[in-house]
Amino acid sequence: MYVNIEDIRPGYQVKEAVMAATATPIITAGTILTEQHIRFLHAFSVKSLDVTAEKELNAASLPISTLSGAEKLEQLYFKTLKSVQEEFRRWQSGMNIEIPRIRTIILPILEYTLENKQDLEGISSFSKKDEYLYHHTLAVSLLSGMIAQNLHYDKGFIVQAALAGFLADCGMSKITISLLNKSTALTEGEYKEIRNHPVVSYKMVKDLKLLKPEAKLAIYQHHERMDGSGYPAASKGSKVHPLSQIVGLADTYHALTTDRLFRGRQSVFKAVEMIQQDLFGQFDLSITDALFTLVADLSQDTQVTLSNGSVGRVIFIPPGNKTRPMVQLPNGEVVDLVQKRDLYIERKTAY
Repeated sequence: MYVNIEDIRPGYQVKEAVMAATATPIITAGTILTEQHIRFLHAFSVKSLDVTAEKELNAASLPISTLSGAEKLEQLYFKTLKSVQEEFRRWQSGMNIEIPRIRTIILPILEYTLENKQDLEGISSFSKKDEYLYHHTLAVSLLSGMIAQNLHYDKGFIVQAALAGFLADCGMSKITISLLNKSTALTEGEYKEIRNHPVVSYKMVKDLKLLKPEAKLAIYQHHERMDGSGYPAASKGSKVHPLSQIVGLADTYHALTTDRLFRGRQSVFKAVEMIQQDLFGQFDLSITDALFTLVADLSQDTQVTLSNGSVGRVIFIPPGNKTRPMVQLPNGEVVDLVQKRDLYIERKTAY
């Protein structure tokens, strides 16, 4: 990943030799950066570097059998992310989408997440602003497959859901990179170009024989909404295919729970409330429930951290307000989140 020099830290590994106004590299490929290296880079006015982050490097160097569940997911995630980036570069260069390649990329981590739902919480935390498109592609693919599993679809449908999630934004590869990375307000023309990506994505997949018709439709429709508020065709009700809603909900949830160039992240529980309230009527309730049980499932005695930093345990979950339980703090005080609307659960935690 390319990182601005201001954000480079000791422990990052240089992927390629660093050239300046010299005949030979000032830093060779594979170097683990130190403070001295970083000062050297500043002296040569290097603006950015292609590096591997320290946590990625550390995870990749450990045998998978020695890793915890969360660490296994992290290792698989960043290995897969690298392949996602490579696919986008291929599409940007004009190469066609190849479903066998996509299946090879996504199936190992999909299989892991389907069997280890408890590790799902880490996926949004892996995302980085400067590589949001690649993280979003991978996360939407995994979330789409997991929502489909929670809805009790068969394995074939689950894989097609993951493929549709992976390819939903493939049309973004045809958009100017500077526009994708723009952190200021879009012009009307730029906004229109971004909104056209489902159409471009569909054109890229419509002739692929190994992708099911419903998956192709989901790629086209993943920004359509049941209340007719979506795009590109403003379809509504039953005209928005269930798989389109699955991918659309996965897309929406990941966008809400990750830092982006122009907007900060929401907590999982805050994002769920926004989907329940602000986006009510846009998705079928069975599909939103399938996501919520994946990401925001609470039970009595679950330990949580509130948005004000207080830590406590869940003692009662109101049937109609599952994200707003009663929480008992260590001093015995009980916080009723139904009444205290200014507070919400930041995350599940441990004392």
